[in-house]
Amino acid sequence: MANRLGNFITATGGLFLSGKFDQMMQNVEPFSAVASAFNNYCDILTKDDETNRALLVASKLRKALGSDLYYLIQLIPNLSQLVHEHPTDTPRKQNDCVDAQQRLQYLFCQFVEVISSCLEGNVTLFLDDLQWADLASLSLIGQLLKTSLFRQDSKHIFFLGTCRDDEINGDHSFWKMIDGVRAFGFKTTLVKLDCMDKDTVFQVVSKVLHLSPRLVGSLSDIVFHKTKGNPLFVSKMLLSLNREGLLSLSLVRHRWEWDVEKIQSRKLPDDVALFFVHRINNLSVDVKIALAALSCFGTSADGEVIQAIESDLNLNLIEPLNIAVTEGLLNKVDGRYCFCHDRIHEATYSMIEAAAQLNLGGPSAVQDAEHYSQIANCNLIAGKRAMDMSDFSLAFSFFDHAITFLRKKHWQELYDLSLELFNLAAKCALAIKDLTSLTLICDGVLMNARSSEDALHISFIIMSALTYSMISESVDYGFQVLSEQLGVVIPHSYSQEDTLKLITQTQSILDAIDEATLLHYQEVTDVKKLMAMKFLAKLESSLVQIKPDLVPFVTLKIVELTIEHGLSSVSAIGFAYFGGMIAELGDIRGGYRYTRLAKALVDKNPTTEIAGEVIIQTAEILAYMEPLQAVNEYRIPGQATAMASGDVHTACMNKMLSTVPLLWSGAVLSEVRYALIDAGRFSEEHDHRTSLYYIKIFCQTISRLVGEECQAMSDDQLTRHVIENKNPRQLVIVYFHELFLSLVLNTQDDIKLSAEKFLEFKTPSWHLLASNAAHDFIGGLASFRIYRETRDPLWAQRGEQFKQRINTWEDQGSLWNFENKSFLLDAEKSYSNGNMELARVSYENAISSARQHKFIHEEALAYELAAKFYLNMGNKSTAFEYFTNAYGKYLEWGAFAKGKALFTYIQETFRFESTSSAPNAAGASNDFQILTPLRGDLRHCSFN
Repeated sequence: MANRLGNFITATGGLFLSGKFDQMMQNVEPFSAVASAFNNYCDILTKDDETNRALLVASKLRKALGSDLYYLIQLIPNLSQLVHEHPTDTPRKQNDCVDAQQRLQYLFCQFVEVISSCLEGNVTLFLDDLQWADLASLSLIGQLLKTSLFRQDSKHIFFLGTCRDDEINGDHSFWKMIDGVRAFGFKTTLVKLDCMDKDTVFQVVSKVLHLSPRLVGSLSDIVFHKTKGNPLFVSKMLLSLNREGLLSLSLVRHRWEWDVEKIQSRKLPDDVALFFVHRINNLSVDVKIALAALSCFGTSADGEVIQAIESDLNLNLIEPLNIAVTEGLLNKVDGRYCFCHDRIHEATYSMIEAAAQLNLGGPSAVQDAEHYSQIANCNLIAGKRAMDMSDFSLAFSFFDHAITFLRKKHWQELYDLSLELFNLAAKCALAIKDLTSLTLICDGVLMNARSSEDALHISFIIMSALTYSMISESVDYGFQVLSEQLGVVIPHSYSQEDTLKLITQTQSILDAIDEATLLHYQEVTDVKKLMAMKFLAKLESSLVQIKPDLVPFVTLKIVELTIEHGLSSVSAIGFAYFGGMIAELGDIRGGYRYTRLAKALVDKNPTTEIAGEVIIQTAEILAYMEPLQAVNEYRIPGQATAMASGDVHTACMNKMLSTVPLLWSGAVLSEVRYALIDAGRFSEEHDHRTSLYYIKIFCQTISRLVGEECQAMSDDQLTRHVIENKNPRQLVIVYFHELFLSLVLNTQDDIKLSAEKFLEFKTPSWHLLASNAAHDFIGGLASFRIYRETRDPLWAQRGEQFKQRINTWEDQGSLWNFENKSFLLDAEKSYSNGNMELARVSYENAISSARQHKFIHEEALAYELAAKFYLNMGNKSTAFEYFTNAYGKYLEWGAFAKGKALFTYIQETFRFESTSSAPNAAGASNDFQILTPLRGDLRHCSFN
């Protein structure tokens, strides 16, 4: 059935890939079935001389994956022929991956996307024997399906899988994968193929023997009784009866004949597996030995491999295997021997003595003491290979087996082997979240390590593990290791004055070193200093959440160690954070220098483990130096860069941060909405609650602007979320959006309350963030408005502070981003202070600058505020003109709720009699209702 479907798909321009899971490979080669399917495709594509598709696919793969093709070639060897690269051509990167399994999933998804873009139809992946699928493969299948669902070109992947329902119970990981893709809206269909009933067996036997059902009744009864209608068993039993002479063709009667009594007297097993064992047992010893040898390779093996074994072991294998082919137990295709069915392979392998499987037998199966360490080493090699394949669960199993083969005094007699096994086992235990095993392994190393240096890798893993649930304890532990084992002491209490002094001193040292020298600085060689930098870099993100006052000292220490001992893989993070500090202190250009340096270091040494985080940090400063619209484009590769290293957290943050600033860059709200939905799906897919929280806030804001119903989170929900995430800074975003909406939607009663809450939680930061620009701009507008209404000088002072920061960024940074904001704040300040002529000029400049720099939402806001100014001055004609222009710009932006409210305000203020038509405005429709169907909804992005 699957092959017939494949023929149809291929004929209609699609691609049909097929693979088969192997019981033998389940715990040896993760991804084997999936990789085999793609490997066969690469082979076919490479040999295709009639089209240019191979060149097109190869070109797109190089562009999309670059040097990361190395990791796919490890799984898909024929890919090297397609892209004309060999694994040895690309030096292997060490310690460059946060999560190798996530990386491979991402690379496979990119591979499928490239293939799909070169096809007229869709990709179909067929995998047989899912009951033997490994966890890594099932996770990959789920990821491929989810990713294809979100493709914008409507080219989805169709997955067809087959399995034995009696070997895939409700607890099987396959069902978890299916539940996962169903949750994302993927349609699934379950088709159950039962055994044939008695009538069907009668019809099959009748057609096979070309006799009427009436004539085959006696034989069909026996076949159905023995096989229970199992299609495989039926066909093999008929063949077996024929070979044994119990079912033969009569040349005299020109029809098939059989002897019912002889068949009934023949004791045939009632189980298909036992049937094949029975068949195999009747073969010669040579054939059975050859079949047993072949079964150790899985369901198939190349004839050249069998010949090599035959030669090395002086064992007759090829001839007996050819006999098995004639017996119908094997197929021989292109020199490769394959079991005709996995049931035959199982029956053969079950005859091999279990004691040969050492891991299953355990240490007690080893009779020679010298073999213990050899078996441990074998498991070490297998575990490393499983890690390369990103199957940390399987890798941990190998390392755990290896540890069980170590004898009592292994720490004394096999120290290096023991240390390597325990370190790798700990890394895998962390990856699979087996914290109980992790604790035992770490205790073993800490108790037996011969030096503090030997315990550093385990200490780093312990700190990483604590960040999942006990972030405060993780920070404390990190500081303890730094001070006690690495000699790095971080002050826990410093005055702001002393902190500024340290920053200034570090900046003076760096100013004396030109950028080219820093870029080609010596590499760190001191292992302890290298580990110290890794600990410090790991602390950065945690401290930002719970102890932001300590972030400067950690950043300065990374920079200090780099200057004194050389560059490390995490030095770029130190320079990126340092640039943010310098910029926050008012030196935007100085901070920009160090963020450029951080980016250049990553470009020079593409250590993808930290590249995604560097993009996040550098983009924060770029938002002050380059047009905001261009900075959003710079952020986009951050997601792919982080995913290529398996760093899901950083990938989700990059995806979110490349989306939410669109609201402040003047993008049409419908475009922002769709980008948010896409980012929300990505975060949901990876269960990343932090980014989902921010996305939800922005979705609520757009819903309010567009005019859709949405339920905002209550204060209790916000507080609970913040406590759970230990990130009170998230409240700043919530109250800022409330302030923004109250200002834009003119809900006067809410402006002062929202501003007070926003300022309450807006604590000083040592790092300049891109969001500060929007915060200070809106905060300044709100402050001047509140001052006009209350005449409270405190609000005038606050407005002036916000305006001064905007002016600083305008002077040192991008005129494109800040000129219109500065003009509008000047206008509001002058209006509040009674300087009407200066206010008028500033309003006009703000409108012109916003239009010139493509900030349509701020052009609309400037028109509206200027209109209110002119209305207050008694200039109704200009006020009317500017209100209508504001109305048109709000609709052009997509803020239909705001446009409708402003339309009502214009009607009431200028006493229109009509209630159906809006004032004419450039680019605006006369009928508001014509525009309302353009509104989308955010219900596709379901946030919990």
